Amino acid sequence: MLVADCMTRTPIVIAPRESLQAAAELMARHHIRHLPVVDGDTLVGFVTDRDLRRASPSPFATDQAATERALEAITVERVMIKAPATVKPTQSVKELARLMADKKYGAVPVLEAGRLVGIVSMIDVLRVAVDRFP
Repeated sequence: MLVADCMTRTPIVIAPRESLQAAAELMARHHIRHLPVVDGDTLVGFVTDRDLRRASPSPFATDQAATERALEAITVERVMIKAPATVKPTQSVKELARLMADKKYGAVPVLEAGRLVGIVSMIDVLRVAVDRFP
């Protein structure tokens, strides 16, 4: 089985100059934890919910408005992973699973000819495993 068989072909993406607040809202709205960061069709980074939490004020802060202002002031490009690992749609799911397990990746962008064509998450890989085992 190939990455192309289990990847999400139309990933939700964000631009590098968008705010962390915008990224958090996208993740919440779509129930996702990873966003490819694109400039046009070019992948320039990857941001995760963990990156957002690290850059956020303490969850114990009592001034919610101040927290939101802080998240609006920080751009995605300041916290994103700038050279994320990627895979090709023609790679095997076994190879992908090994990469994800070895590096502890929750998701990986999928590139073809340098262009973002999808994203594959650990959940996608688990679905393949469930389908393969009786």
